[in-house]
Amino acid sequence: MAKLGATPKAYLFLLSVAICGALHAQAPETAGTQVFTPDFFASSKPADAYDMVRKLPGFELIEVDEEVRGYTGSRGNVLFDGRTPSGKQDSLEQMLKRIPAASVLRIELIRGGKKGAATGGFDLVANVVRRQQVASSGSVLGGISAADEIGIQPDGRVEYSRDGTRSRLDAAIELATEIDEDSGSGEIVETDPDGAVERVIGRDEREYVRTLSASVEHDLTLGDGELVTNLSGARAVTREKIRSTEDGIEVEAPERERIWSAEIGVQYQRSLGQGELEALVTQRTEWLDADAEEEDELFSESTRSSETLARAEYRHEGGSLQYFGSIEGALNRLTGDAELSSDGVPIPITGSDVDVSERRAEAAIGATWQASKSLALETSLRAEYSAIRSTGDASQDDDFLFWKPRIRLSWDNRRTRIQATLEREAAQLDFEDFVASVELDRDDVVAGAPSLTPPTTWSFSTLFEQRFWDGGSFILTFRRERIDDVIDRVVVESDGELFDAVGNIGRGKRTSLRAELTAPLDQIGLSGMEIRADLTFLKSRVTDPITGEKRTISEDKPFEGELRFTHDLPGGRWSWGVDATLSEKEHEFRFDEVRRERTGTALGVHVEFRPTSDWRIRAEVENVAWDELTDQRDKYDGLRTFDVLESIETRRINTDPIFTLSIRRAFGADEG
Repeated sequence: MAKLGATPKAYLFLLSVAICGALHAQAPETAGTQVFTPDFFASSKPADAYDMVRKLPGFELIEVDEEVRGYTGSRGNVLFDGRTPSGKQDSLEQMLKRIPAASVLRIELIRGGKKGAATGGFDLVANVVRRQQVASSGSVLGGISAADEIGIQPDGRVEYSRDGTRSRLDAAIELATEIDEDSGSGEIVETDPDGAVERVIGRDEREYVRTLSASVEHDLTLGDGELVTNLSGARAVTREKIRSTEDGIEVEAPERERIWSAEIGVQYQRSLGQGELEALVTQRTEWLDADAEEEDELFSESTRSSETLARAEYRHEGGSLQYFGSIEGALNRLTGDAELSSDGVPIPITGSDVDVSERRAEAAIGATWQASKSLALETSLRAEYSAIRSTGDASQDDDFLFWKPRIRLSWDNRRTRIQATLEREAAQLDFEDFVASVELDRDDVVAGAPSLTPPTTWSFSTLFEQRFWDGGSFILTFRRERIDDVIDRVVVESDGELFDAVGNIGRGKRTSLRAELTAPLDQIGLSGMEIRADLTFLKSRVTDPITGEKRTISEDKPFEGELRFTHDLPGGRWSWGVDATLSEKEHEFRFDEVRRERTGTALGVHVEFRPTSDWRIRAEVENVAWDELTDQRDKYDGLRTFDVLESIETRRINTDPIFTLSIRRAFGADEG
């Protein structure tokens, strides 16, 4: 078992002690924006913009979220030459890896509301500014991913980029393997309420995803503007095999999921007066087919989803007053069919045949006033309209209008930042919640939601940031939320039977404290070494719809933490590192069960060798040491309100190490 030997509160205390001894003046910078030139990253010999962004102090990459409908809440926290991504299918990591380090002129780390609406409301945004040059570059990567029982799976990626005087072309094709970190072997032990063992089942779980993807983006200077077109597609196949052994009898429960997705988009941006006008049109389509079986039980699911999106935004960024306005419209649709049968006899479930559509629109206005070199006030107001229609065996016909005001006050003297934010947010409904789902191997049936209301949240947050040394940062964020129409677990009836489902359960509240540290250790004589830490403490409360008692919101984690140490050795050829994901736990409250899941501390190590500027070899091992994955299910005889505990089922899985090896060869732009 891997333990780090300290409590979460101790980690926070150690961070504070480290900061108290580390406060020094930073190099001069523009108020609200730090500029990092290639010299800042030189010691780590980055291959591409992704390697550079990962070294930014206090910055955590927030990916484009293609599951979020519309564009406003899905864009991620990276800009490219001041422009937002032209689509949602490509990840920011993929886009950054297509930019050679030698092509990066600088990276701007933007704080608060600088750059107006382009920053999307994130506390920190990275703007990657490329050199104006005529050059071609690219890379070829080959490698493997391997784990016990899953075997050796090949990986590969080919990238090409061409920069011209008036155009740029980026293209990539990739075959990637992602092995589930929870894969491993163990057992399920079922006991009665007094602890007497009733059943012991051997358990072996293996899951991995193979994804083949391709994308191309063309950027053309057209008159006084810039026209960007993109086309991408992907096919992902998930395979899961579960073997259960009881009394010498082995039963397999294979599951397979196939997802095809495609996106095409056009983006146009041009200067207009002292501001910029940006327009975007995209079309996304996705197909999903899944099936599972265990002995005489069969389950299959088929869904089709699409999104058509159009958006226009104007940003005025001159002088002490910046302002923006935007309007966006989207049409979304999902059709889903799910079938569950036992011995060939269909079992009816709510949500087995649904057709969900949504007409969505959002308009926004906002302004940022730079009152002085240190003080800035950011305000905005968004109006979001959504009309959701659901037909089939579960129907819904609702219209929602949400007003989302925001006010943020920031004080930043280039070393210290203090920020306070008050805002109202409205979450999106997950269309997948309307479709029934099943885990046959654990007799877990979840009905589709018959009707849902989007949760809304009033939140107040305060942030303190201290920059120190050359690239050091400590950030402490406190956040308090009041949530209306919390989405959690409810009970529904279908054909005389009770099923668990997703549903609204009323008002809740959530409080969190997050500490983030980036500490390069050169200043204390440890050249090339860096420590990063990210710790979050969270507490939530809501009224349980079954028992009427107060409890935490399902799947909220009281504590999450990550630690990372990296060492770039002198000469730039070798680097290595260790990372740890600290132990976590969460609860889920179903109508007839309470589930408690706990993961131990996961450790990973990596080594990278760069014999020349064009070659790099990287080996990585995840799950070097990991506590057991423990999942306990307290099963009740009927509703939990009767408090009649029937049995306790505990699943313990010892996860296996996951090994990856990659060899990358770059060509074209000099990476030295």
